[in-house]
Amino acid sequence: MIIKYPSSVKKGDTIGITAISSSANKDKLKVASKNLKNLGYNIIETDNTKTEYKLVSSKGEVRAKEFMMLWKDEKVKHIISARGGEFAMEMIPYLHEYKEELHNLPPKWMQGYSDTSLINFYLTTNYNIATVHAQNLGDYAMKKLHSSLIDTLNMVNLSENEEYFQESFSKYSKRDDSEDVEAEYDLIYDNEYKSMDDKNNHKFSGRLIGGCIDVIKTILGTPYDNVNNFCKQFDEGIIWYLENCELSVPDLYRALWQMREAGWFNNVNAFLIGRTFSKDAVGEYTYLNALEDSIGKLNVPIIYDVDLGHIPPQMTYINGAYAEFEYLNGKGILKQKYI
Repeated sequence: MIIKYPSSVKKGDTIGITAISSSANKDKLKVASKNLKNLGYNIIETDNTKTEYKLVSSKGEVRAKEFMMLWKDEKVKHIISARGGEFAMEMIPYLHEYKEELHNLPPKWMQGYSDTSLINFYLTTNYNIATVHAQNLGDYAMKKLHSSLIDTLNMVNLSENEEYFQESFSKYSKRDDSEDVEAEYDLIYDNEYKSMDDKNNHKFSGRLIGGCIDVIKTILGTPYDNVNNFCKQFDEGIIWYLENCELSVPDLYRALWQMREAGWFNNVNAFLIGRTFSKDAVGEYTYLNALEDSIGKLNVPIIYDVDLGHIPPQMTYINGAYAEFEYLNGKGILKQKYI
């Protein structure tokens, strides 16, 4: 088996919380940890969930060290990032110094999105470790947990060869940037997936890889860029899932163009593109122009406005998992299997 799936996470197991990027919202950290404890999990936190340093929780070296403390702790079965942020890339050179441990120690689930998705992306593309693109810890501070959060906990409880279905949600919310404790998603907008070719149905399959474009592009061309080697392992091809947080439309085109020209999309079967609030045209150049001029030239299905990213709710995407996706009349079904 090429992909290394961590062992399943059950009630009574320990979840480790660390601040991969920005410092934690202390109130949300407290409530989220309490909610997870009430669901039956034990919680431990690294020291950097309580510190703050220049837009991040701590220096990159400290963040890598505290992450690896959880990785090496046999009690910890699942690691969740406290929140997203700006500079997760600072910890990668230091994390790379632990490459022998990351290759050889038993894998464990690493979860988060936004800036955290870069760390997931690095772990999967360099070590073939399955990782979890899903909510950071702050979302678990809701008064009543949304079903998408329960999906994630169910999915890290699966074993090899098991599979999980998710259906597109009927409604979506505004941008998820609330700092209010116990705030729930304000599900006010009708949800509709769209296809770049205007067809009303598509079916495709492949291995999942992706994350937040804003941050995963920063690894391109660095010593930590193993993306082409990762993708070419899979005869079944790749489904790239991507979301844009804050890139302008021209910046989005430049980022996707660079990823394409670097060969990242050479083995692609299809794209799933998340909803974005950064769609404003610049002059006559539109959001759809950016998608068409970059990945549209690859002549594979592109489904956009999917449940992914900073406009909740979002599905859970397991980097490295085998996936089958069906798009029909504005809706989507995603099946993932741990093979």
